[in-house]
Amino acid sequence: MCGGVRRALIALLFVALAASAGWAASLWDDSRPLGPGEIWVLGPGGARRDTLEAGKQQHLLIVDLSDGWAPYLFSDSDGPQKPSKPNGYRATFVALANDSVTQDELFLQSPAGRAAVLSSVPVALRSSDPNQLSPDEQRALDRAWTGLRRGRAPSFLEVYGIPPTLSVLARRIQQDTGKTCYDTVDVDTLRAAEFEISFQSQEQARIEYAQAVDDAAWVAERLAALGEDALRLSPEEAIAKLAAADPTVDAAFWQRYRQGQQRRHAVHAVQDRLVCEGLLAPERFTPEAFDLATHQALAQFERKNDIFGWGFVSGETKEALQRPASELYFETLQRILAERVADAAGIVEDGSVAKGGETPTYVDEGGESHPVPNLIGDFVGALLGEMGIATPQDMEAFLRTQSSESFATLRVAYEPPPLPSYYAPVMDLSAEIDRGDVWYDVPFGTGGKLLAQRRLRYPTFTLYTTWREQKIPLVRWRTTIGSWRSELGADGHIYLKYKNSDVGPRVWKSIVAAPAWLPPNKTPVKDLLTKKVLDRRHGAVTVVNTEVMGPGFASAYGLAMAIHLKQLPDGGLFDNQIRTHGSVDYTSIARRFSHGCHRLVNNRAVRLFDFVLRHRKFVRLGDHRLGDHKRKFSFQGRRYEYSLATRGYYYDLRPPMPITVLEGHVLGAAREPIRQFVRKPGVDYGPPPVDNPVEPQPVAGP
Repeated sequence: MCGGVRRALIALLFVALAASAGWAASLWDDSRPLGPGEIWVLGPGGARRDTLEAGKQQHLLIVDLSDGWAPYLFSDSDGPQKPSKPNGYRATFVALANDSVTQDELFLQSPAGRAAVLSSVPVALRSSDPNQLSPDEQRALDRAWTGLRRGRAPSFLEVYGIPPTLSVLARRIQQDTGKTCYDTVDVDTLRAAEFEISFQSQEQARIEYAQAVDDAAWVAERLAALGEDALRLSPEEAIAKLAAADPTVDAAFWQRYRQGQQRRHAVHAVQDRLVCEGLLAPERFTPEAFDLATHQALAQFERKNDIFGWGFVSGETKEALQRPASELYFETLQRILAERVADAAGIVEDGSVAKGGETPTYVDEGGESHPVPNLIGDFVGALLGEMGIATPQDMEAFLRTQSSESFATLRVAYEPPPLPSYYAPVMDLSAEIDRGDVWYDVPFGTGGKLLAQRRLRYPTFTLYTTWREQKIPLVRWRTTIGSWRSELGADGHIYLKYKNSDVGPRVWKSIVAAPAWLPPNKTPVKDLLTKKVLDRRHGAVTVVNTEVMGPGFASAYGLAMAIHLKQLPDGGLFDNQIRTHGSVDYTSIARRFSHGCHRLVNNRAVRLFDFVLRHRKFVRLGDHRLGDHKRKFSFQGRRYEYSLATRGYYYDLRPPMPITVLEGHVLGAAREPIRQFVRKPGVDYGPPPVDNPVEPQPVAGP
């Protein structure tokens, strides 16, 4: 979530809900689990039990807060008495949200994971019967499962589109209850750090730390010679004292000393916080060194708090490290509720269309102008108000009243804010993708030197509804376009190929939940492999990366996608393999490129397609089975194999929904995409290949 939007929402909630502080504990005195068909109805008089049917008759918004929730996109049916078409990923989504299974455990359950573990068993000790394991093979699987369960840790999948359940949040808070270590974190030294602390490599971290320690020792020795107690002086005081005593010392040294000491003290504070959070084991890191263990733990902290970062001490991450854990948990609660109310109400507006302090407006039936609202923020604020939760303390009081049994069935109903007048069961929806700044030039020149191709305008995705001749923007999010990528040529060599994002009018006909990615034949086989540690006795093993194939949040298509189709003159539809889809690689959406598709953060993709299904007519086609889809290939003398069972769960929009991809602002010398393969610098391609690639031509930089 954008930090600015998040902070504005928090401030709004604290102000709007302050009057109801302290209500939560009394509101939930009756913590008995809800029975079948029961709900909590929230209102001015408190909470009362009622039936689901009564809530519907009162036109209340019924929000599923139970541990069994999954978005409508992963539903099996359109309602009671409607045909059921099982949605295979729903159970996995729920299990991951409840931390009852991890991604590594899911992989080990898969044929690829099982084969990876069994490959560690010597051939002579394997069973000759494909339907029977030898004792050594069974022991290898048992060791792998034992190792995974022994080292089990929370997955923190919110950044990947799977928010935790309320019971998971309650467990996290309970584990922190009574901790005093948060109070010992020196946030002042962390706040004082004036630069980003990033991780380059373990060796670089060691060098930086050793240099800072040596510099501190050198300064302490000279201060001692002056009769000064080095321990009582700050780095600034030490610099002033020694610079006056010896003006010949280079200013660059003092700058290095200042930053080195700031880094040491800031990293020490970060490590204290991460140890307190339970994310960093004391025996795994070097104190005051921003080493690999600290970097990895900080990345976990970011995932825990839905921060799109790189595991560096900077920006939103640095700010969050200085804040009380209770405030961060309160934000987690708000994000959990945001996904639940967006799904329940069929809303999507999140305030993202506001730009530069200006918010788009629409005119209602009476001629009055209104800003496009942040509906999700408004609905969450209203729900928290009805629940009597205004502060982190209220939240903790509410969560304490709930048992695991009550979390399993928790559903609430309340009077939500009114919907804008442009809302209807079926809406005239369309989407637009602005490709922003586009470079077709080869990204390197003479001698293989990389050329900077700077972009000031990045690609954006905007969803619109047209109402009363007004095209009203509902959300505007960062997305990606294609550019230069590696591709396998017919001669077996890897070249650069420009993967263009088609421009012009298209339609979405198919929306796919939990889509699978079928690697094209031109995908380099090394890109189909990854390393995993499934048996610690044998270390990392190379396995087929079935996670990127899916279905699942880590799939190349993420949790959801829509297929771009071009309408042909004869009425047919052409698929050029371009999609709008979710992505686990949230950092790529901020800066990098795709192979032509338009990526969205996973939870936004789910919200988007949920909303489209709520407000467009469709036919539920269900699971698209592949049958026996298998592929075998070799890499570095080893044979690999994988199989896929499904393409995903399909919905057919009727009629299709229009989407337009704008050309954007083309920069550089090339005015259209280069279609030939281009040789990579420094690669020996031997004789001219049959694909007839062009040699790179030097082009002017930006």
